[in-house]
Amino acid sequence: MTEEKIKYYKELLLKEKASMAQSLSDDDNAARSMMEQDANVVGDSADEASVNISQNILNLTNNKNKETMVAIEAALRRIEEKTFGVCVHCGKDINPERLEALPWTTMCIKCKSASEKRR
Repeated sequence: MTEEKIKYYKELLLKEKASMAQSLSDDDNAARSMMEQDANVVGDSADEASVNISQNILNLTNNKNKETMVAIEAALRRIEEKTFGVCVHCGKDINPERLEALPWTTMCIKCKSASEKRR
C-alpha cells in the first residue's frame, strides 16, 4: 500500500475516532439525563418497562461504540506497525473497497465470511 493511501486511511480513522468519541460523550450525557428524569418520575409498570427498554438500547449502542473505538485504535496501531491493510488470518492484502467501507477491519472478506460461518 502506498504512503499516500496509508495517510488517507489514517485521516479517515482519526475522523471516525473523533466522531465516535463524540457519540460516546453524547451517550453518557443521555444516560445521565435519563437517570435524572427517571428518578423524578413515579409511574406504573409500563412506564418502568419503557425506561428499562430505553436504557438497554442506550447501553447496547454505547457498548457497540466502545467496541468500534477499540477497533479504530487497533487499526491506528497497525498503521504505525506497518501491518495495516493485511488480513490477520491469511496475510493477504485486504480489498481497498472493504477498507474504504470499514477501515478498522482486520480480515479480508474471504476470511471474515469463513469466520461468520463458523459461528
